[in-house]
Amino acid sequence: MTAQGGMTKSFHILIVDDDESTRAFLHSVLTAEGYCCQLAADLETAERTLRDHTVDLALVDLYLGTANGLNVLDLVKVLQPQSACVIMTAHATVETVARSVAGGALEYISKPLTIDELLALVHQVEARRGRSAAKTIEEDTPPSSIIGSSPKMLEVYRAIARVAPTNTPVLIVGASGTGKELVARAIHQHSPRATERFVPVNCGAFAENLLESELFGHEKGAFTGAHLTRPGLFEAASGGTLFLDEISETKPAFQVNLLRAVQDQQVRRVGSNKYVQVDVRIVAATNQDLTSVLKSGAFREDLYYRLSVVTIHVPSLEERNGDIPLLVQHFLRLSNKRNHRNVQITADALELLTRMRWPGNVRELENLIERLAIFCVSGEIGVADIERERNLQARSAMQRTSAAAAPSTLEDMERQHILRVLEEAKGNKSQAARALGIERKTLYEKARRMGISLRSGKP
Repeated sequence: MTAQGGMTKSFHILIVDDDESTRAFLHSVLTAEGYCCQLAADLETAERTLRDHTVDLALVDLYLGTANGLNVLDLVKVLQPQSACVIMTAHATVETVARSVAGGALEYISKPLTIDELLALVHQVEARRGRSAAKTIEEDTPPSSIIGSSPKMLEVYRAIARVAPTNTPVLIVGASGTGKELVARAIHQHSPRATERFVPVNCGAFAENLLESELFGHEKGAFTGAHLTRPGLFEAASGGTLFLDEISETKPAFQVNLLRAVQDQQVRRVGSNKYVQVDVRIVAATNQDLTSVLKSGAFREDLYYRLSVVTIHVPSLEERNGDIPLLVQHFLRLSNKRNHRNVQITADALELLTRMRWPGNVRELENLIERLAIFCVSGEIGVADIERERNLQARSAMQRTSAAAAPSTLEDMERQHILRVLEEAKGNKSQAARALGIERKTLYEKARRMGISLRSGKP
């Protein structure tokens, strides 16, 4: 097959996939572009091809029946180390992306593949032929709780895989409930610090002076109640990772000390004149737009740039609603395991959940699935169960709103009653006074005192 200009490209591609239709699709697209293609359905055929033919790029499915695409990646590294390798899968996880990238894969793409995406990737590899990574991560890395294989989550996985082996500070941004701490834990799990401690701190849960003591520690007698010398969490996390959640909740005065600790890897306990050396990887997170907070002066610019060397955006559930079925099944398995049950969910119910809005993101979805599983009596969650739970939640929200709007004093109650009667009387003051059982003059006096306009019948 020739390229558009009639010339066959001297770029050789090996396609390794146990699915015949995928092999045929890739072969058709790539040969039409003039690339030379070899096909392999299994590990053995892939190995023979790598021994017998020059390969510039290997497109490898992660799951090859009982074999693993990472084994092909290992063969490529040994038999043709100059080759680039791209891993393909319909089921991405942070572990597989991290292992693929760390094992030498140039890229990791999600199925189903589009022609434009495929060709853009091949052209990119062709332009940077011969470059590959050479880091390794242990196969027995503990599994992450991050679930999803949507394009947005694949971006997160790629970022984790690239930044985890480094000591670079990372800022994780995203709405509440999206799983920012899970991303931080995944960075730690796939880093050289994985055997050391991961220490999470919610910065918004402490007053400023308490947060300083919590992070930097204090000496005995430094303040009332400081009966013992206590190392802070910077020291406790030394050698590992310190996760500073809701970093935007800290005050500028505290941020000065935090900047020094992050920058110099030294802390000074409250009440001490000595600095203690630490070795801590900093990962911070916020649910706010820090650039806006910077403009208001509530966050120091120098600390922001120190923490945000790499920024990872965790998408909201609305940005990755294709992951909802995976998340639902995951949460259902966890609930079944905890409660020793075997609750299932119907396809219609899954479809309904995918269409719903999730302002509380993944955390809201997880809580809903737990409630549905607990109260499911048939053993199968259906559309009616979800609708019933939605109605209960709506009524509960209305009651909370009504409670919040309820008058707090007798005068407030009287004021609301007068407003309601005036509305019913359509502004007729004589009719309203009769309904209230008072004279018209008294109505005028009450209206003046309570700030009610009798002309409009409104406050």
